[in-house]
Amino acid sequence: MQIVSAVIPNYNGQTLLKKFLPDVLRCLSNGDELVIVDDNSSDESVKYLIRTYKLKLTKRVQLPTAVSKKYFPQPTDFIYKLYTNIAVIGKNKITIYLVALEKNMRFAAAANIGVMFSSKQYIFLLNNDVKPTKNVRSELIQHFTDPLVFAVGCLEFERDESGDRSGKNKLWFEKGMFMHSKATDMISGQTAWVSGGSGMFDKQKWVFLNGFDQTFYPAYWEDVDLSFQARKNGWKVLFDEKAIVFHVHESTNIDVFGLQKILDMSWKNAVAFVKKNATFWQLLQYYLWLPYWNYKRKKHMQKNKVII
Repeated sequence: MQIVSAVIPNYNGQTLLKKFLPDVLRCLSNGDELVIVDDNSSDESVKYLIRTYKLKLTKRVQLPTAVSKKYFPQPTDFIYKLYTNIAVIGKNKITIYLVALEKNMRFAAAANIGVMFSSKQYIFLLNNDVKPTKNVRSELIQHFTDPLVFAVGCLEFERDESGDRSGKNKLWFEKGMFMHSKATDMISGQTAWVSGGSGMFDKQKWVFLNGFDQTFYPAYWEDVDLSFQARKNGWKVLFDEKAIVFHVHESTNIDVFGLQKILDMSWKNAVAFVKKNATFWQLLQYYLWLPYWNYKRKKHMQKNKVII
């Protein structure tokens, strides 16, 4: 039987956890586990989880040592408290782990830590503002009978089935930069990357690739990069239109960083992606086009300042 670890990074998401965790637990199967990594929230997230799911403080587990220090935080790099209990959902028993970090490390590191604490073969990575449908876990897991599959992404509806759809993506190189957007169709098949907000990953392959690259701290491009590395290794990155989730987008980096910081982070990490993944000739084009992009970025920033 294929067993799954659902991993949810959380920061100040008490309201979201209250809304959507019951749906996450209902979509899991007997023997699965749920790993919530609280990224040093300033709200009542940890207290809420402990109280609601009767979690108990437990001894620290022995974390894997055969993990790259380049990307994965090491056990000595963070301080945490670990809580656990078994939830009974219908006929299913789901082990819940809460990793309460004592320092804010942002999404990519929190996701990597969640993978480190997981013990199952497949990782179902979810944002805390995503509501999965009941059959999404079983729909995703069937793809992993193919040993070449690295990840499978979900069809995301914006809030409800009348909202915008996303989840299938495309990536291309143009004018010295990698460009990305959602695909023109949402039909099952290959995708450029699987979003870190709703997708299932082969844990062994994730660890082999060293997880989300901390070069892209604090956010943006880390999930694009991980799937890019997987496809370079000859693994499949897929999209399944029947694996439906609802993404309400109530958790936003704009609230934390502000618009100008978001623009700066996005540009910095787009450049980092080019420098990491471009071929020699693509990198040459990047430098030739750099004055153009600096001009465009300056104009874009001026426009957004006017809007603000």
